[in-house]
Amino acid sequence: MAKNFVSTGSQLPFVAPAGGVVSGKPIKIGALTVIPLESAAAGAEFTGATGGVWLLPCDTALAVGAAVKWDGTKLVADTAKDADDFGKLVSGGASGYAEALIVQ
Repeated sequence: MAKNFVSTGSQLPFVAPAGGVVSGKPIKIGALTVIPLESAAAGAEFTGATGGVWLLPCDTALAVGAAVKWDGTKLVADTAKDADDFGKLVSGGASGYAEALIVQ
């Protein structure tokens, strides 16, 4: 086995940016999309998930397989200009919530 393996990278420690982080609410850390697994104040360490499927609020017009971004409150179409890259929907958004796969 390789001796330089560190981890799977699915959950990593980060330092919360200004304003802190809220558990379950996506944020960007540099170019990474991260879902905090706990809330943390600015400057505090937290564990963030860098992958997986997450149930999040979304625009109702979004369909399975759509590329999506996070606008700070919900998943939106990937054409939104002031939103962060997130990933792909694995369920439709007709109910106002959808399951989305983080794609880094």
